Amino acid sequence: MRPQTLATEAQDNVVAFPSGSTTSRDAVDIGKLFDAHGPYLCRVVHRLTGSRESAEDIVQEVFLLAYSRRHELEDRMGIRTWLYRVAVNHVRHRRRSFARYQGLLDRYKRQPAPRAEATSPDEVASQIQRGALIHECVKHLSDKQREVFVLYELEELEGSEIATILDIPVNTVWSRLRLARAAFRKQWAEIAEVEGAP
Repeated sequence: MRPQTLATEAQDNVVAFPSGSTTSRDAVDIGKLFDAHGPYLCRVVHRLTGSRESAEDIVQEVFLLAYSRRHELEDRMGIRTWLYRVAVNHVRHRRRSFARYQGLLDRYKRQPAPRAEATSPDEVASQIQRGALIHECVKHLSDKQREVFVLYELEELEGSEIATILDIPVNTVWSRLRLARAAFRKQWAEIAEVEGAP
């Protein structure tokens, strides 16, 4: 069983869209939906695109679409899963639309915040270096491998949910994850050898 994380907290905070006509209550509900899923979805999209600005734009587009289609959503498909699917489709569309996608990844230099358990400056520096190495390895994965790797390894989603989000069979999720892990390990070893990282 996985520990309680932001991913599992977001699952616990599923907010349903209102049905019926548009009222002032709708705006409050979309606000709750954004509060429950917006920051987490932005982080996932940021990891997929490598650009905070693109992630914010895509998440905004996703929630605008969610608001305009709130009456069309089926109860059998979770809202969280629907939001991820729409976000991934937007990411894919941007990849096809913009030739400068690789440039966006190269500008991705954001460092992760040090963990609270780090007590010495050396530990903080080591965690920052390790986080930068992880981001460097992830950015070298193919688009399809990166999607599965980020959603499973970093965001801790289940395989069946990833399959629904990406609209692929579950076995394809596991196949891409296996390839992504192998590519990640290879890239990790190459970068660590050059930089002398752990």
